[in-house]
Amino acid sequence: MKTLLQIKKSLLLFATCLLISLAGVNTATAQFDDAGEILRSGTNDANLLLQEYLKPFANGFGADLNSGWVNSARPYRTLGFDLRISAGVAIVPTGDRSFNVDELNFENLERVGGPSEAQTAFGEDVPGPEMGIFGTNPVTGLRQEITRFTMPEGTGYPYVPAPMIQGTVGIIKDTDISLRYMPTVTVQDISTSLFGFGVKHGLNQWLPGGSVLPVDLSVQLGYTKLTSDFGFEVNPEEGQDIYNPYAGNPSLWDGQAIELEASGFTGNLLVGKNLPIISVYGGVGFQTSSMTLKSPGSYPITVFNEDYDPFDGSEETREKVIERLDEPINLNFDGSNSVHAMAGFRLRLAVFTISGSYTLSNYPVANVGVGFSFR
Repeated sequence: MKTLLQIKKSLLLFATCLLISLAGVNTATAQFDDAGEILRSGTNDANLLLQEYLKPFANGFGADLNSGWVNSARPYRTLGFDLRISAGVAIVPTGDRSFNVDELNFENLERVGGPSEAQTAFGEDVPGPEMGIFGTNPVTGLRQEITRFTMPEGTGYPYVPAPMIQGTVGIIKDTDISLRYMPTVTVQDISTSLFGFGVKHGLNQWLPGGSVLPVDLSVQLGYTKLTSDFGFEVNPEEGQDIYNPYAGNPSLWDGQAIELEASGFTGNLLVGKNLPIISVYGGVGFQTSSMTLKSPGSYPITVFNEDYDPFDGSEETREKVIERLDEPINLNFDGSNSVHAMAGFRLRLAVFTISGSYTLSNYPVANVGVGFSFR
């Protein structure tokens, strides 16, 4: 009865931490919504700005995906299992919290106000530079400003969170396999799903005298893939000098969204010791990650009207016109992490476990987890 009560408490805590972690994903990915105005600058300039603005999100999220695979160096014995939820938090280095817009080679954008330093998605929560979108006026032949927007703020905290749900089971030959899985979960308008597979294999059995070594040696490999999509809203600009040929079809802008796909692969050489209550371990390894971002749907941009006629009072000859931009964003990020060092622990209280780890790399990651296990 006591064991059943402990399991019930563990499951309750497990569900609570899941909700907290999903809220963290919601907070992080919702930052894209603030960047919607950047799309008004056109395909090339928008991709250039978003590449800089979202770089720490891609690098940090890739580092998160590669963390939290293990909570001890020793593999679980045959049919032993562990079920836990963990939350990784990558720390964005200072150099990736802002960037200088004056150093970027834009086609249609110029800084027209504010500081030259813009915040990335996980930079400070302060206003960024004011960016003007320019074009050639067909009447004067001069380069003139069409409209402007202000670069979005950062979140105000340099941490990229990501949750993981993971189950591990021991099989033969001092080996265990891990599965990460999260069915499509929707929080507000953000949908996320995740899948991953990992394996850990004990090395003591292959070493002369390995069975009497005071520590456990193992090698671990893991792969994780996450997909997410969420909508945002970029509406046509309005004004007496703007002609909107799509005014009668507002549903044209309904499909606006960001589609995200991220993956990470890691390999680790681990050494550790299992004590009656606590397990400790450390290791070295490598990791790679990648992320792609695409923007299905149509987006309104404001340009100079080739049919502009200041002496014609009709809508069609106003100075500016709304044009339709389809699927403007197509970005690919490769994670900045490669070689890393790691250390961690697992605290066992009957079947209930608390674990934590820290990975030292370009984007350091702190990971904490709770769950229950039977060895």
